[in-house]
Amino acid sequence: MLEVEIRTPLYDEEAGQVKWRVLALVRADGDDLTIYRQDESEVISTEMPVIDAATGSRVTAEEDPERWVRNLPDAYRSGDLVAIVLTDTDAPAPTERPEDAATSAPRIPAPPQPAAMVFS
Repeated sequence: MLEVEIRTPLYDEEAGQVKWRVLALVRADGDDLTIYRQDESEVISTEMPVIDAATGSRVTAEEDPERWVRNLPDAYRSGDLVAIVLTDTDAPAPTERPEDAATSAPRIPAPPQPAAMVFS
């Protein structure tokens, strides 16, 4: 199961700080997708495709709801609306580097040698 909250920042002048207002909660569990909205506004639409950060391909809510929800934080990153992952029970494993890249130091090439200059 995956839960993502769509929020917007509001500046509280009395407190002198930013508070977050929750606009929607998106829940995906396998092929089931549920969106809970605070009001009737369309802050999120299942018609909107997102880009999968791992593959670079477009994902729609209809094709793969869980992968679509997992990539919402990358789609909502402008600051006016922000997507925050609350729960991810099946998070993908981080990609691992090959063994030789993890243990060997980077190779720094030798500096170029100046060409001999002859003046007559």
